[in-house]
Amino acid sequence: MVENLFTVPVPGGGETFRNLFENGCVAIEAIVSSDTPEPVLYDQPHDEWLLLLKGAATLWIEGETVDLKPGDTLHIPAHRRHKVVRTETGTRWLAIHLKGAPC
Repeated sequence: MVENLFTVPVPGGGETFRNLFENGCVAIEAIVSSDTPEPVLYDQPHDEWLLLLKGAATLWIEGETVDLKPGDTLHIPAHRRHKVVRTETGTRWLAIHLKGAPC
């Protein structure tokens, strides 16, 4: 089935997560952010790779801030605590969660 990441509606607050693909090794999701991201602190047991497609965002990762613009990619290793601290309305991401071996 064909999906278009740019037709996922912008939420009124927080973020919308849409699962695009998942198997035992990898999960791929589209994320659309409002201008008020959820203040969730993540500590994931797996690596995550992000691609910012549209908009802008600032992440907090283990005490440092990282600014992202369209086209930027970021690898977040497992158990690196992180959270989204700022986003523009309509920011769109592609996130790939690497679930690990055996794959």
